[in-house]
Amino acid sequence: MTTATYAGLRVQVGDEMPSVGLRATDGYLLNLRSFVGKRPSIVVFMAGPSLKGAARERADALAAALRDAYPRLERAGVGLVAVTTDSEKQQADYVAALELPYLLFSDERRTATAMLGIPTRSDRGNVNAEPTAFAVALDGTILDVVERADPKGLVARLLEAIHPPG
Repeated sequence: MTTATYAGLRVQVGDEMPSVGLRATDGYLLNLRSFVGKRPSIVVFMAGPSLKGAARERADALAAALRDAYPRLERAGVGLVAVTTDSEKQQADYVAALELPYLLFSDERRTATAMLGIPTRSDRGNVNAEPTAFAVALDGTILDVVERADPKGLVARLLEAIHPPG
């Protein structure tokens, strides 16, 4: 049985990205607020490693879109933080399988998802974040929020929020 939990995001454009600790696939501990304070960043909460079937295909498409856009983000001086609610081991296997050039950060206890109000979906006890993306300025201010993030055009939209044309 699949159930969705959505109470609404607790942050919006103009708010500061809160401070929360996450552990990466390489074991590195990241403070989200400190990371985004080093360079403008895209922060994406997504499902992935523990999914099956069509849900896994959708998660893989988002992970692959971020993978393909990663060189563009690096050239633009924009950091990438991708977060799932899966374990570090599941993430490490996922990174290897999809040949992702970026780390995944684990929110297995769902501290960050709860703090930010990221919607989740539960399927037989397996809880995954619904795709939600943020563009965050160097000072930590949230510039754009994309709920139900679709891979198509996502990176372009978030980059435009960080580096507006003109």
